[in-house]
Amino acid sequence: MSGESQRQAQIAKLLMQHRTALYSFILACVRNHADAEDILQNVSVAIIESMGELRDESGFLPWAREIARRRMLAHFRRLKREVPVDPKVAARLVEAADRLERARPASAHRAALLACLEKMPDKNRQVIAMRYDGSVSDVADLAGKINRSVSATYSLIKRIKMVLRECVNRRLSVEEMR
Repeated sequence: MSGESQRQAQIAKLLMQHRTALYSFILACVRNHADAEDILQNVSVAIIESMGELRDESGFLPWAREIARRRMLAHFRRLKREVPVDPKVAARLVEAADRLERARPASAHRAALLACLEKMPDKNRQVIAMRYDGSVSDVADLAGKINRSVSATYSLIKRIKMVLRECVNRRLSVEEMR
């Protein structure tokens, strides 16, 4: 594999690793899922096109957030719509997210989440995977696949997420004590 191919694979891996954080940041600013997805796609393309600018993998998320902030502003200028979040507020969100990342890196949170998922019963793990991997269009579709009502499926997802949250918090607090 050439150096350029390795670099592209590395950037693709970083994009996948931080996709949720980027999407969450964008969604918090634009408050519309369709717009957030469009912007995330534009951000991904911009990241791939400017991958030579990234000097250190540990700086990927702050770098990507800044690209996202700029793409969000361009998105709203292009649509001639009012920006739902003041650009100064978006910049402060970037700063706050960077401080949080330094305090508790997403990699630690991700590792804890993966460990908790591994301990989870297969059926629950499959439900969560189907809900978030794009294999079902919505909760109603998921409910049909697992032979439950929509409300029962929502309740199941809520319980699973609560168990995961508690498990992750326990693991992170143990890590902080070390």
